[in-house]
Amino acid sequence: MPFQAQPLISLCTIALTLGAQYASAVVIPRGITTDPVAFAATNFDFVIVGGGTAGLTVAARLAEESYKVGVIEAGQYRPNDPLIDVPKNFGSTLGNANYDWIYATTPQVNANNRTIIHNRGKVLGGSSAINFEIFNRPAAAEYNAWSALNLGLGGWAWDGLIGFLKKSETFTAPLVEDLFPDISPFKRRQEEVTDEMASIPTSFLDFADSALNLTALDVSSLLDAAGVAETIGATSNATTRRSLVEKRDTPVHGSSGPVKASYNTWYSDITSPFIHTVMNMGIPLNSDPDNGNNIGIYNSQRSVDPSTQTRSYAAPAYYAPSASKANLIVLTGAQATKIVLSSNKDNQGRYTATGVSYSYGGTIYTAKASKEIVLSGGVFNTPQLLELSGIGNPDIVSSFGIQSLIDLPGVGENLQDHPMSPCSFVIKPGHHTWDELRNNATFAAQAGSQYATTKTGILTSTISTLTFTPLQSFLSSSKIISILTSLTSELINNSSKFSLLQWAQYVIQMGWIYNTNVPQVEFVFIPGFQPTGNVAAPSPNTTYAVISPVLQHPFSRGTVHITSADPLVKAAVNPNYLASVFDRTVLVEAIKYIRTLASTAPFSDLVQTFNDPPASVNTDDGFADYMRKALQSLKHPVGTAVIAPRILGGVVDANLLVYGTKNLRVADASTFPMQISAHAQTTTYAIGEKAANIIKNVW
Repeated sequence: MPFQAQPLISLCTIALTLGAQYASAVVIPRGITTDPVAFAATNFDFVIVGGGTAGLTVAARLAEESYKVGVIEAGQYRPNDPLIDVPKNFGSTLGNANYDWIYATTPQVNANNRTIIHNRGKVLGGSSAINFEIFNRPAAAEYNAWSALNLGLGGWAWDGLIGFLKKSETFTAPLVEDLFPDISPFKRRQEEVTDEMASIPTSFLDFADSALNLTALDVSSLLDAAGVAETIGATSNATTRRSLVEKRDTPVHGSSGPVKASYNTWYSDITSPFIHTVMNMGIPLNSDPDNGNNIGIYNSQRSVDPSTQTRSYAAPAYYAPSASKANLIVLTGAQATKIVLSSNKDNQGRYTATGVSYSYGGTIYTAKASKEIVLSGGVFNTPQLLELSGIGNPDIVSSFGIQSLIDLPGVGENLQDHPMSPCSFVIKPGHHTWDELRNNATFAAQAGSQYATTKTGILTSTISTLTFTPLQSFLSSSKIISILTSLTSELINNSSKFSLLQWAQYVIQMGWIYNTNVPQVEFVFIPGFQPTGNVAAPSPNTTYAVISPVLQHPFSRGTVHITSADPLVKAAVNPNYLASVFDRTVLVEAIKYIRTLASTAPFSDLVQTFNDPPASVNTDDGFADYMRKALQSLKHPVGTAVIAPRILGGVVDANLLVYGTKNLRVADASTFPMQISAHAQTTTYAIGEKAANIIKNVW
């Protein structure tokens, strides 16, 4: 999540109240080392680069066997840190170099040439330690599309991944009242589908078919995976598709996994009016969004241990239970600089990865692995390390004096993210939101004391009110047809610029626009102040609400590439935000929809003023200007070392092996074949679980 934490008086209170307790609990386990020489001298079976969300998952699972496992992590182990652990302190570590890589994009042409900050976890546990704790899942059709891009190989469909989603979690079902406070009967607007919208433009499909005719992919199969056949020309009624149940469907959830998933026990009193308004506008309440049908407004799980009311993330979930094992060693404070490959290829033309070079205190060391190297550096660091090792586009690699070993032009390409432009509103006095921690010092002190002594109250709460919608839920058919017409023209006119992977993805994404079970926009509701386009700081004694529209499947594609042979120089991150007419138009329409929502009862009864954009912004041009000025990232970059056939520009095969290598795998969000309509955390854990399972089956 991108939002900045509010300045909380309670933060200091908590740190002081719990400081002695935490200090006495911080004991460096035997598995953590700060000795780079001893680490380099150890004979490892597996070396894992990156002790983040997926990296620790792989490490812990491999350590369950007799393998010797080494993990190289640039950050530090920070157990019992209130900035990480206290649920409501989410965002408080963003921009802090002790926790955060603090990436910044290149200037974004379609966002007023602004650079956009990308916060990535630089701590044991990776981004699972600094994210906003949302623990949700995408639509089943999205994973099914991953499978289609890989010709059904590797088990990347929903049915193949659900077991790994379950394996990673211990699910605590919500109480009846936590389905959402004060639920009332609801209705859903029937999606409008006209004959004109009943089929994807043949001009687009013809171009896609022509582009993909050299591959084994078939346009019809891609559309089937997108789930189009089930929805074209049909309406969808949420009251018949889903029923309001007292408790979520537990068979799709895990009961013994490392990550603890639970629900809020504190809610703002402005949450219920917002829910009622969304439902009054025709969006369904979804009581079971984790089973592959995520359309509607729902109360999301969060990665918080309900027994301790602390963040549940990769370090305490996967590493801590394995910390006493002699066969798992984690080197902190070390940055990987290069994958060491054999000087010769095997009889199948593949290199063998023999070790990883890393920098520690300015000195370079090399750790060796007899079986495999697993890259889990993340969406920015993984492609950088591949290119530094001579794996990638030869033109890019050789331009920095690096010997090109494996020609993989897909490395660093295909970057996709969730862009958003948050909108804020001043709420009438008298309501209880997170702003009360800022506005009322007495309340903040009491909240800190309450959390310290009973682990209850406002400081246990996180963002949980999410709404996922197809375009048909908030746009007329005529508007959608207009958007599709412009999109089709844009794709055809720029056809020569697209890779084969893009063409395959665009066929699926076009299908998803027609499939009303696949969301195109997420609306995130926040009961409190967050910085927006024009308003960077809150006014004293003022209460706010923020509603942020988030584009789920942008047609824009970006890149991550090295700018130097120096491994300590960050790669250039260019998401190419809003390059597509589809992205720009849909995000503007979503902002306009939020304005309508805030003008609709009962939520409108709470709104004192339109804060940002202000009420004076009321035209399409004005909303477009605001969109560019307010554009942020939801911090879900994916896809820079994609799982896909090599002919399409894939970087790893269906078993996560880097093409051209015998034993170098990637396990992190860089492997996502396409963006999903969910926050990335649960899927990244699942990839780690799946990677460990693949490796165990090999060795």
